[in-house]
Amino acid sequence: MPKFGHVIHKIILSTINDRPASSTTDISIRRFRLGLSTSPWAETTFFFQLGVNNLNYLSSRGTSVDLLDAYVEHKLSNYIAVGGGKSAWNGLSRYTSPSSSKMIAYDISFIALPTLNGTDDLIRKLSIYAKGKIDKLDYRLVLAKPLAIQNSTNLNAEPVEGLASFTNKKPNVQYSSYLKYEFLDAESNASPFLSGSYLGKKRVFNLGIGYTLQPNALWSLENNKEQFHDLKLFAADIYLDFPLKFNPEMVITAYLGYFNYNFGPGYIRQIGANNPVNGLLSTEETYSAKGNSYPVLGTGEALWGQLGYLFPTMGKDNNKGRLQPYISAQYSDFDAIPSRILQYDFGMNWYLNGHLSKLSINAQNRPIYSNSEEGILKDGRKWMFVMQYQFRID
Repeated sequence: MPKFGHVIHKIILSTINDRPASSTTDISIRRFRLGLSTSPWAETTFFFQLGVNNLNYLSSRGTSVDLLDAYVEHKLSNYIAVGGGKSAWNGLSRYTSPSSSKMIAYDISFIALPTLNGTDDLIRKLSIYAKGKIDKLDYRLVLAKPLAIQNSTNLNAEPVEGLASFTNKKPNVQYSSYLKYEFLDAESNASPFLSGSYLGKKRVFNLGIGYTLQPNALWSLENNKEQFHDLKLFAADIYLDFPLKFNPEMVITAYLGYFNYNFGPGYIRQIGANNPVNGLLSTEETYSAKGNSYPVLGTGEALWGQLGYLFPTMGKDNNKGRLQPYISAQYSDFDAIPSRILQYDFGMNWYLNGHLSKLSINAQNRPIYSNSEEGILKDGRKWMFVMQYQFRID
C-alpha cells in the first residue's frame, strides 16, 4: 500500500564536474537534421536523414552525426504502402512520431516516446511497416526489432528486486499500430512525422488510438527469482487545429492524450533533455535525478495536453510575424510514486516565417522528489527557462 506523510525538505544539488551547482545556464544546439528524399522510379521512395541531438558544453569533442533514417517505401495502391529499414514509423500515439520542428511547445513530450534511446535511436527502430488511408481512416502498422539495450545508457546489467528494467536478453519483436479518424481535412502520410500546427493552412480534427506490445521486454526479481514482463502500452488522443471562421489567421490548436503504460513493477524513468549538468550529490534521501530530469515515464497512467492560440500577422506595412502563446502539461499517476505528478510549461512562439523561422521562449515547472521513511515524496519544485531559435530549409 502507498504511504503518505509530511515531507522533510532537503537540499538536492546537481553537480558540474563534481562541483555543486544549484543553478546554471547553457548555450546549445538541441537538434540538427539533414534529410534527403528521392523517388528514382514510380511509386518508390528512398529517404535518408542525418542528425544529432543535444550538443552543449558537456558534449564530447568530435561528436559524430548519426544516420537516423534510411528506409525505402513502395506504394502498392491508393490504400496501402509498405516500407522497411531504419525509420521513425511508430504506432501508439500521434506524437510518438512527432515533427519536432513543427510542434507548438518548444520541445516534444517524452511521455509519447516510451522507449526513447533505450531500445530505439532517437525514436527510430529497424522495422517494416504498412500505412495508408481508407476514406477518412489513416492507419500505420509496424513490426520492429528493438535495438539492444546493451548499447544504451539505460542498461541495468542485472535484474533488481521489485523494479522492472529492459532486459539484455534476446529482444523479441515489437508490434505497434496507430489509427486516426480524420473528421475534417486529411493530413499527409508521406512521412511518419505529424505536425503540431498547420498555422491556419488546414482544418484538422482527429481522434486516434494505438498500442505497442513486446513480449518479455523487461525483467526484475521477485523473491530473488528472475521474472520477465511484457511491454504493454496503450494510448488514445484527440487533436484540433482550427482557423476561426471570422478570421482564418486566428488559429486554435489543442491536443489531449491519454497513456496507459505497463512496463512491469516499479518502473520509473527520469528524463532531462539536453541536460546542462553531469552529476548529482547523492545520499540515501536522494531520489530526483540530476539537472532538469524528473519522472516522465512509468508503469501507470498519464494525461498530456497542450493548447495554443495563433494571432494574425503583425505590422500593417511590413510582415513582422505572428505570435502564439501556449500552455502544455503532463499529469501522471505512476505506481512507484504515491503522489500525482504535475509538470507544466507555458511560453510564446514568434513565427518570423512560419515553421521555417521561429523564436520561442518557454518556462517549465517540474517536481522534485526525495526518499523518506514514508516512501518517495515530493520535495519541492524547480523552474527551467529556455529561449530557442529554430530554422528550416525546405
